Amino acid sequence: MPDFGTITGPFQIVALEYGGNHDAEVTFEIALESAGLISFGDAL
Repeated sequence: MPDFGTITGPFQIVALEYGGNHDAEVTFEIALESAGLISFGDAL
């Protein structure tokens, strides 16, 4: 989470989608789910 802090812990990928044109930018989307205890650390 830019400018807010960091979330750490075990995560699993539940969805990964990507696409784009052969001569353009690539786009991607990733969906994560918590796989256990997570923690949040403030940004310094």
